[in-house]
Amino acid sequence: MARNCDPPSCVKAWRATVFLTATVLCAMLFEQSEALAMNTGQSRRDVLATTAASIVGAVDTTSQRANAAVGGNLATKLSARDPAALKTLFSSQIHPTFMRGEWEVKSKFAGFLFPSKTIPKNKVTADVIVPGFQKVSIAALADVGTDCQYRMRIDERGLDDRSYTLAQQIDAHLGYKAVKEVTYDGVSNPNRLSLAFEPYKTRNAERIELFCNARESELVPNPTKEGLNIFVCSEYVRQVTFSFSQEFGVARQVVGNYAHFWTWREQESSNRLTGNVLTAAYLDPQDPLFFDEPSKPVVVYSHELEAQKVT
Repeated sequence: MARNCDPPSCVKAWRATVFLTATVLCAMLFEQSEALAMNTGQSRRDVLATTAASIVGAVDTTSQRANAAVGGNLATKLSARDPAALKTLFSSQIHPTFMRGEWEVKSKFAGFLFPSKTIPKNKVTADVIVPGFQKVSIAALADVGTDCQYRMRIDERGLDDRSYTLAQQIDAHLGYKAVKEVTYDGVSNPNRLSLAFEPYKTRNAERIELFCNARESELVPNPTKEGLNIFVCSEYVRQVTFSFSQEFGVARQVVGNYAHFWTWREQESSNRLTGNVLTAAYLDPQDPLFFDEPSKPVVVYSHELEAQKVT
C-alpha cells in the first residue's frame, strides 16, 4: 500500500530537473573558481562564496521553469481526454555512441557538501539513515569515500548493463565478493532492480530493492574542445535495504532517497573518458527532519571518474 507521505512523481521529476542543471552549474563554478582565484589573487573559498549567489539564482529560475513544464505536460494529457495518455512511462537511459563498450573505471572520492540552510550540519550527521552514512545505503557507492576500480558495460544500443555494472561497483567498494545475484530487465521494466547479497557477509544488507525514475539526459558540445561532446544524465533512486534485525523473524528495513548526476566528457582518444558523478541524498518522508528540508538534498557527495576502454 502506498504511503500518503511518499513524494509524488512530479516532485521527483522536479528534483531531477533542478539538480541536473545544478550539476552543470556546479561543474562550471569549480572550474571557473580556479581560474578566477589565480587571476585576482583571491582565495578559492572567497571566489566560491562570491559566485555561489549566482548559482542559487539560476537554480531558482530553473525550478520555476521545471514546475511550469510539469504542469504543461500534465495539462496536455488531461485536455486530450484520452485515458491511454495517462499511462506510466518506463524509459531506460540511452548513452551516446562514444560511451558504448566495456570500460575499466577508476573512481576517486572528491569531497562532500552539506548544502542545507535549514538543518545544522551536526543534526544531519547525527541522522544515521541519511544515504551514504552507512555502508551499502547507496548501492552504487557502497562505501562512500573509498577509491576503487570497477568495470562498466554499455551495449551497442546504448543501454547500461546494470546487472553487471552495479555488481562490479558494490564488490569494488566493499573489497570482496558481496553480490550473489542481480535481477533486472532493462527492456520491460528499467525502473526496478533487485540485489541479493551473499549470506552473512555484508552487515547492513541481505537484499536491496531499487526503484529508479525521473531520468534526464542531454548531449552538449564541449565548449573548450571543438568536435567533442559532454553527456550529462541523472536519475532519482528510492532504495529499500533489508537486513537482519535483533528481533527474531523480523527483517530490518531502511528506506533511502537519493539521485545520481553524471557528467561524461568525450576525449580525443576514443578509448578514454573522463567525468564525475554527484550524488545528492534526500531525507525520507518518515524522517523527523523531513519537513525542515522536504525537497533539497542534505548532503552531496562528489566522485571523479576516469575510464579506459577494454572492448
